[in-house]
Amino acid sequence: MLTLVSFIILLGIIVFIHESGHFLAAKLFGIRVEIFSLGFGKAIFKKKIGDTEYRLAWIPLGGYVKISGMVDESFDEKNVSKEPQSDEFESKNFFQKAFVISAGVMMNMILAVFIYTLITFFNGIAEPNSTIIQGFTEDSPAEKSGVLPFDKIISIDEVELEDWDHLSNIVHANPDKELHFKILRSDTLINLNIKTISTDAFEDNELKKIGVVGIYPDYSIRDAGLVESLGIGFKTTWYWLDIGVYSIKMLVTGQASMKDLGGPVMIAQMTGESARAGFWAFLNFLAFISINIGFLNILPIPILDGGHLVFLSIEAVMRKKIPTNIKFRILQVGMILLLFFTMLVMYNDIGRVINGDEISGSPEIENSVEK
Repeated sequence: MLTLVSFIILLGIIVFIHESGHFLAAKLFGIRVEIFSLGFGKAIFKKKIGDTEYRLAWIPLGGYVKISGMVDESFDEKNVSKEPQSDEFESKNFFQKAFVISAGVMMNMILAVFIYTLITFFNGIAEPNSTIIQGFTEDSPAEKSGVLPFDKIISIDEVELEDWDHLSNIVHANPDKELHFKILRSDTLINLNIKTISTDAFEDNELKKIGVVGIYPDYSIRDAGLVESLGIGFKTTWYWLDIGVYSIKMLVTGQASMKDLGGPVMIAQMTGESARAGFWAFLNFLAFISINIGFLNILPIPILDGGHLVFLSIEAVMRKKIPTNIKFRILQVGMILLLFFTMLVMYNDIGRVINGDEISGSPEIENSVEK
């Protein structure tokens, strides 16, 4: 029950924020919004206020705003006037229309920045205390080699360590290699050889093989001011956007498989895990999903926001409107592609459930803690 409730809350917040972006941008430029719906399908509740009918629908997997005069997935020809009125979408200039279309994605990113800023401001920043080890990851090479909690690593391959970042850089640069560790335990110096294992990590806008030995430091939490927290909010949001761009690149080049994609079932399970982990973990996952939904929407696929931006750009270059019937046909193709994609990720999700594959928990804001 917690998984279901937390999933509905998470999607509800993200969809509301996204659609509010379109709604507020339309209102800013005097464009009439006919429907604001949370959810798809038959309405559970609806109420008309002014020109807009507000709906709560049965299927909580999305939402939409129907903007007057805009060619959209409703395929409603009556919504498109040959002579647009002053309160209709087509009466506005290129930049106003582009802003209305992009506003949902922008709101998703603003939500993520706000959440990451909030998390940092109230929880502080973890900073390693020297090179003292606090604990180990599962099946840690370091622990198997005889390293104990509260051991202090003095040097690696005779290189004296300055701090934890220095330690991390040396280990990361040596995947699948045996390194010589000099360790201080109480007042005794101990020499151990530890072979690193190789893992994938996203660094410098690409996926790299790095070495790890499965340790994390003893660290303290220091307070972060509002400006520093905001900086981390932007930095973390940008990091996950980079991951999204690189993931698309991997799919296009064949470095990743469509089988790796996850859908609503996987998101629901991960949402439940984050909710059980606590309020801050849930917020962290909320920000992560908001970024991914925003990124997905801006892709140049017909029916998504990015597809509508492509229409606008083509019309701006051609200096003429794309015929409505052609737009509808392209949107129908986009709808078919989206349905195919949805079926694919659902198939992947069901396969994971049947096979009992583990689904990793929500991503954490990392401060180079685990190495």
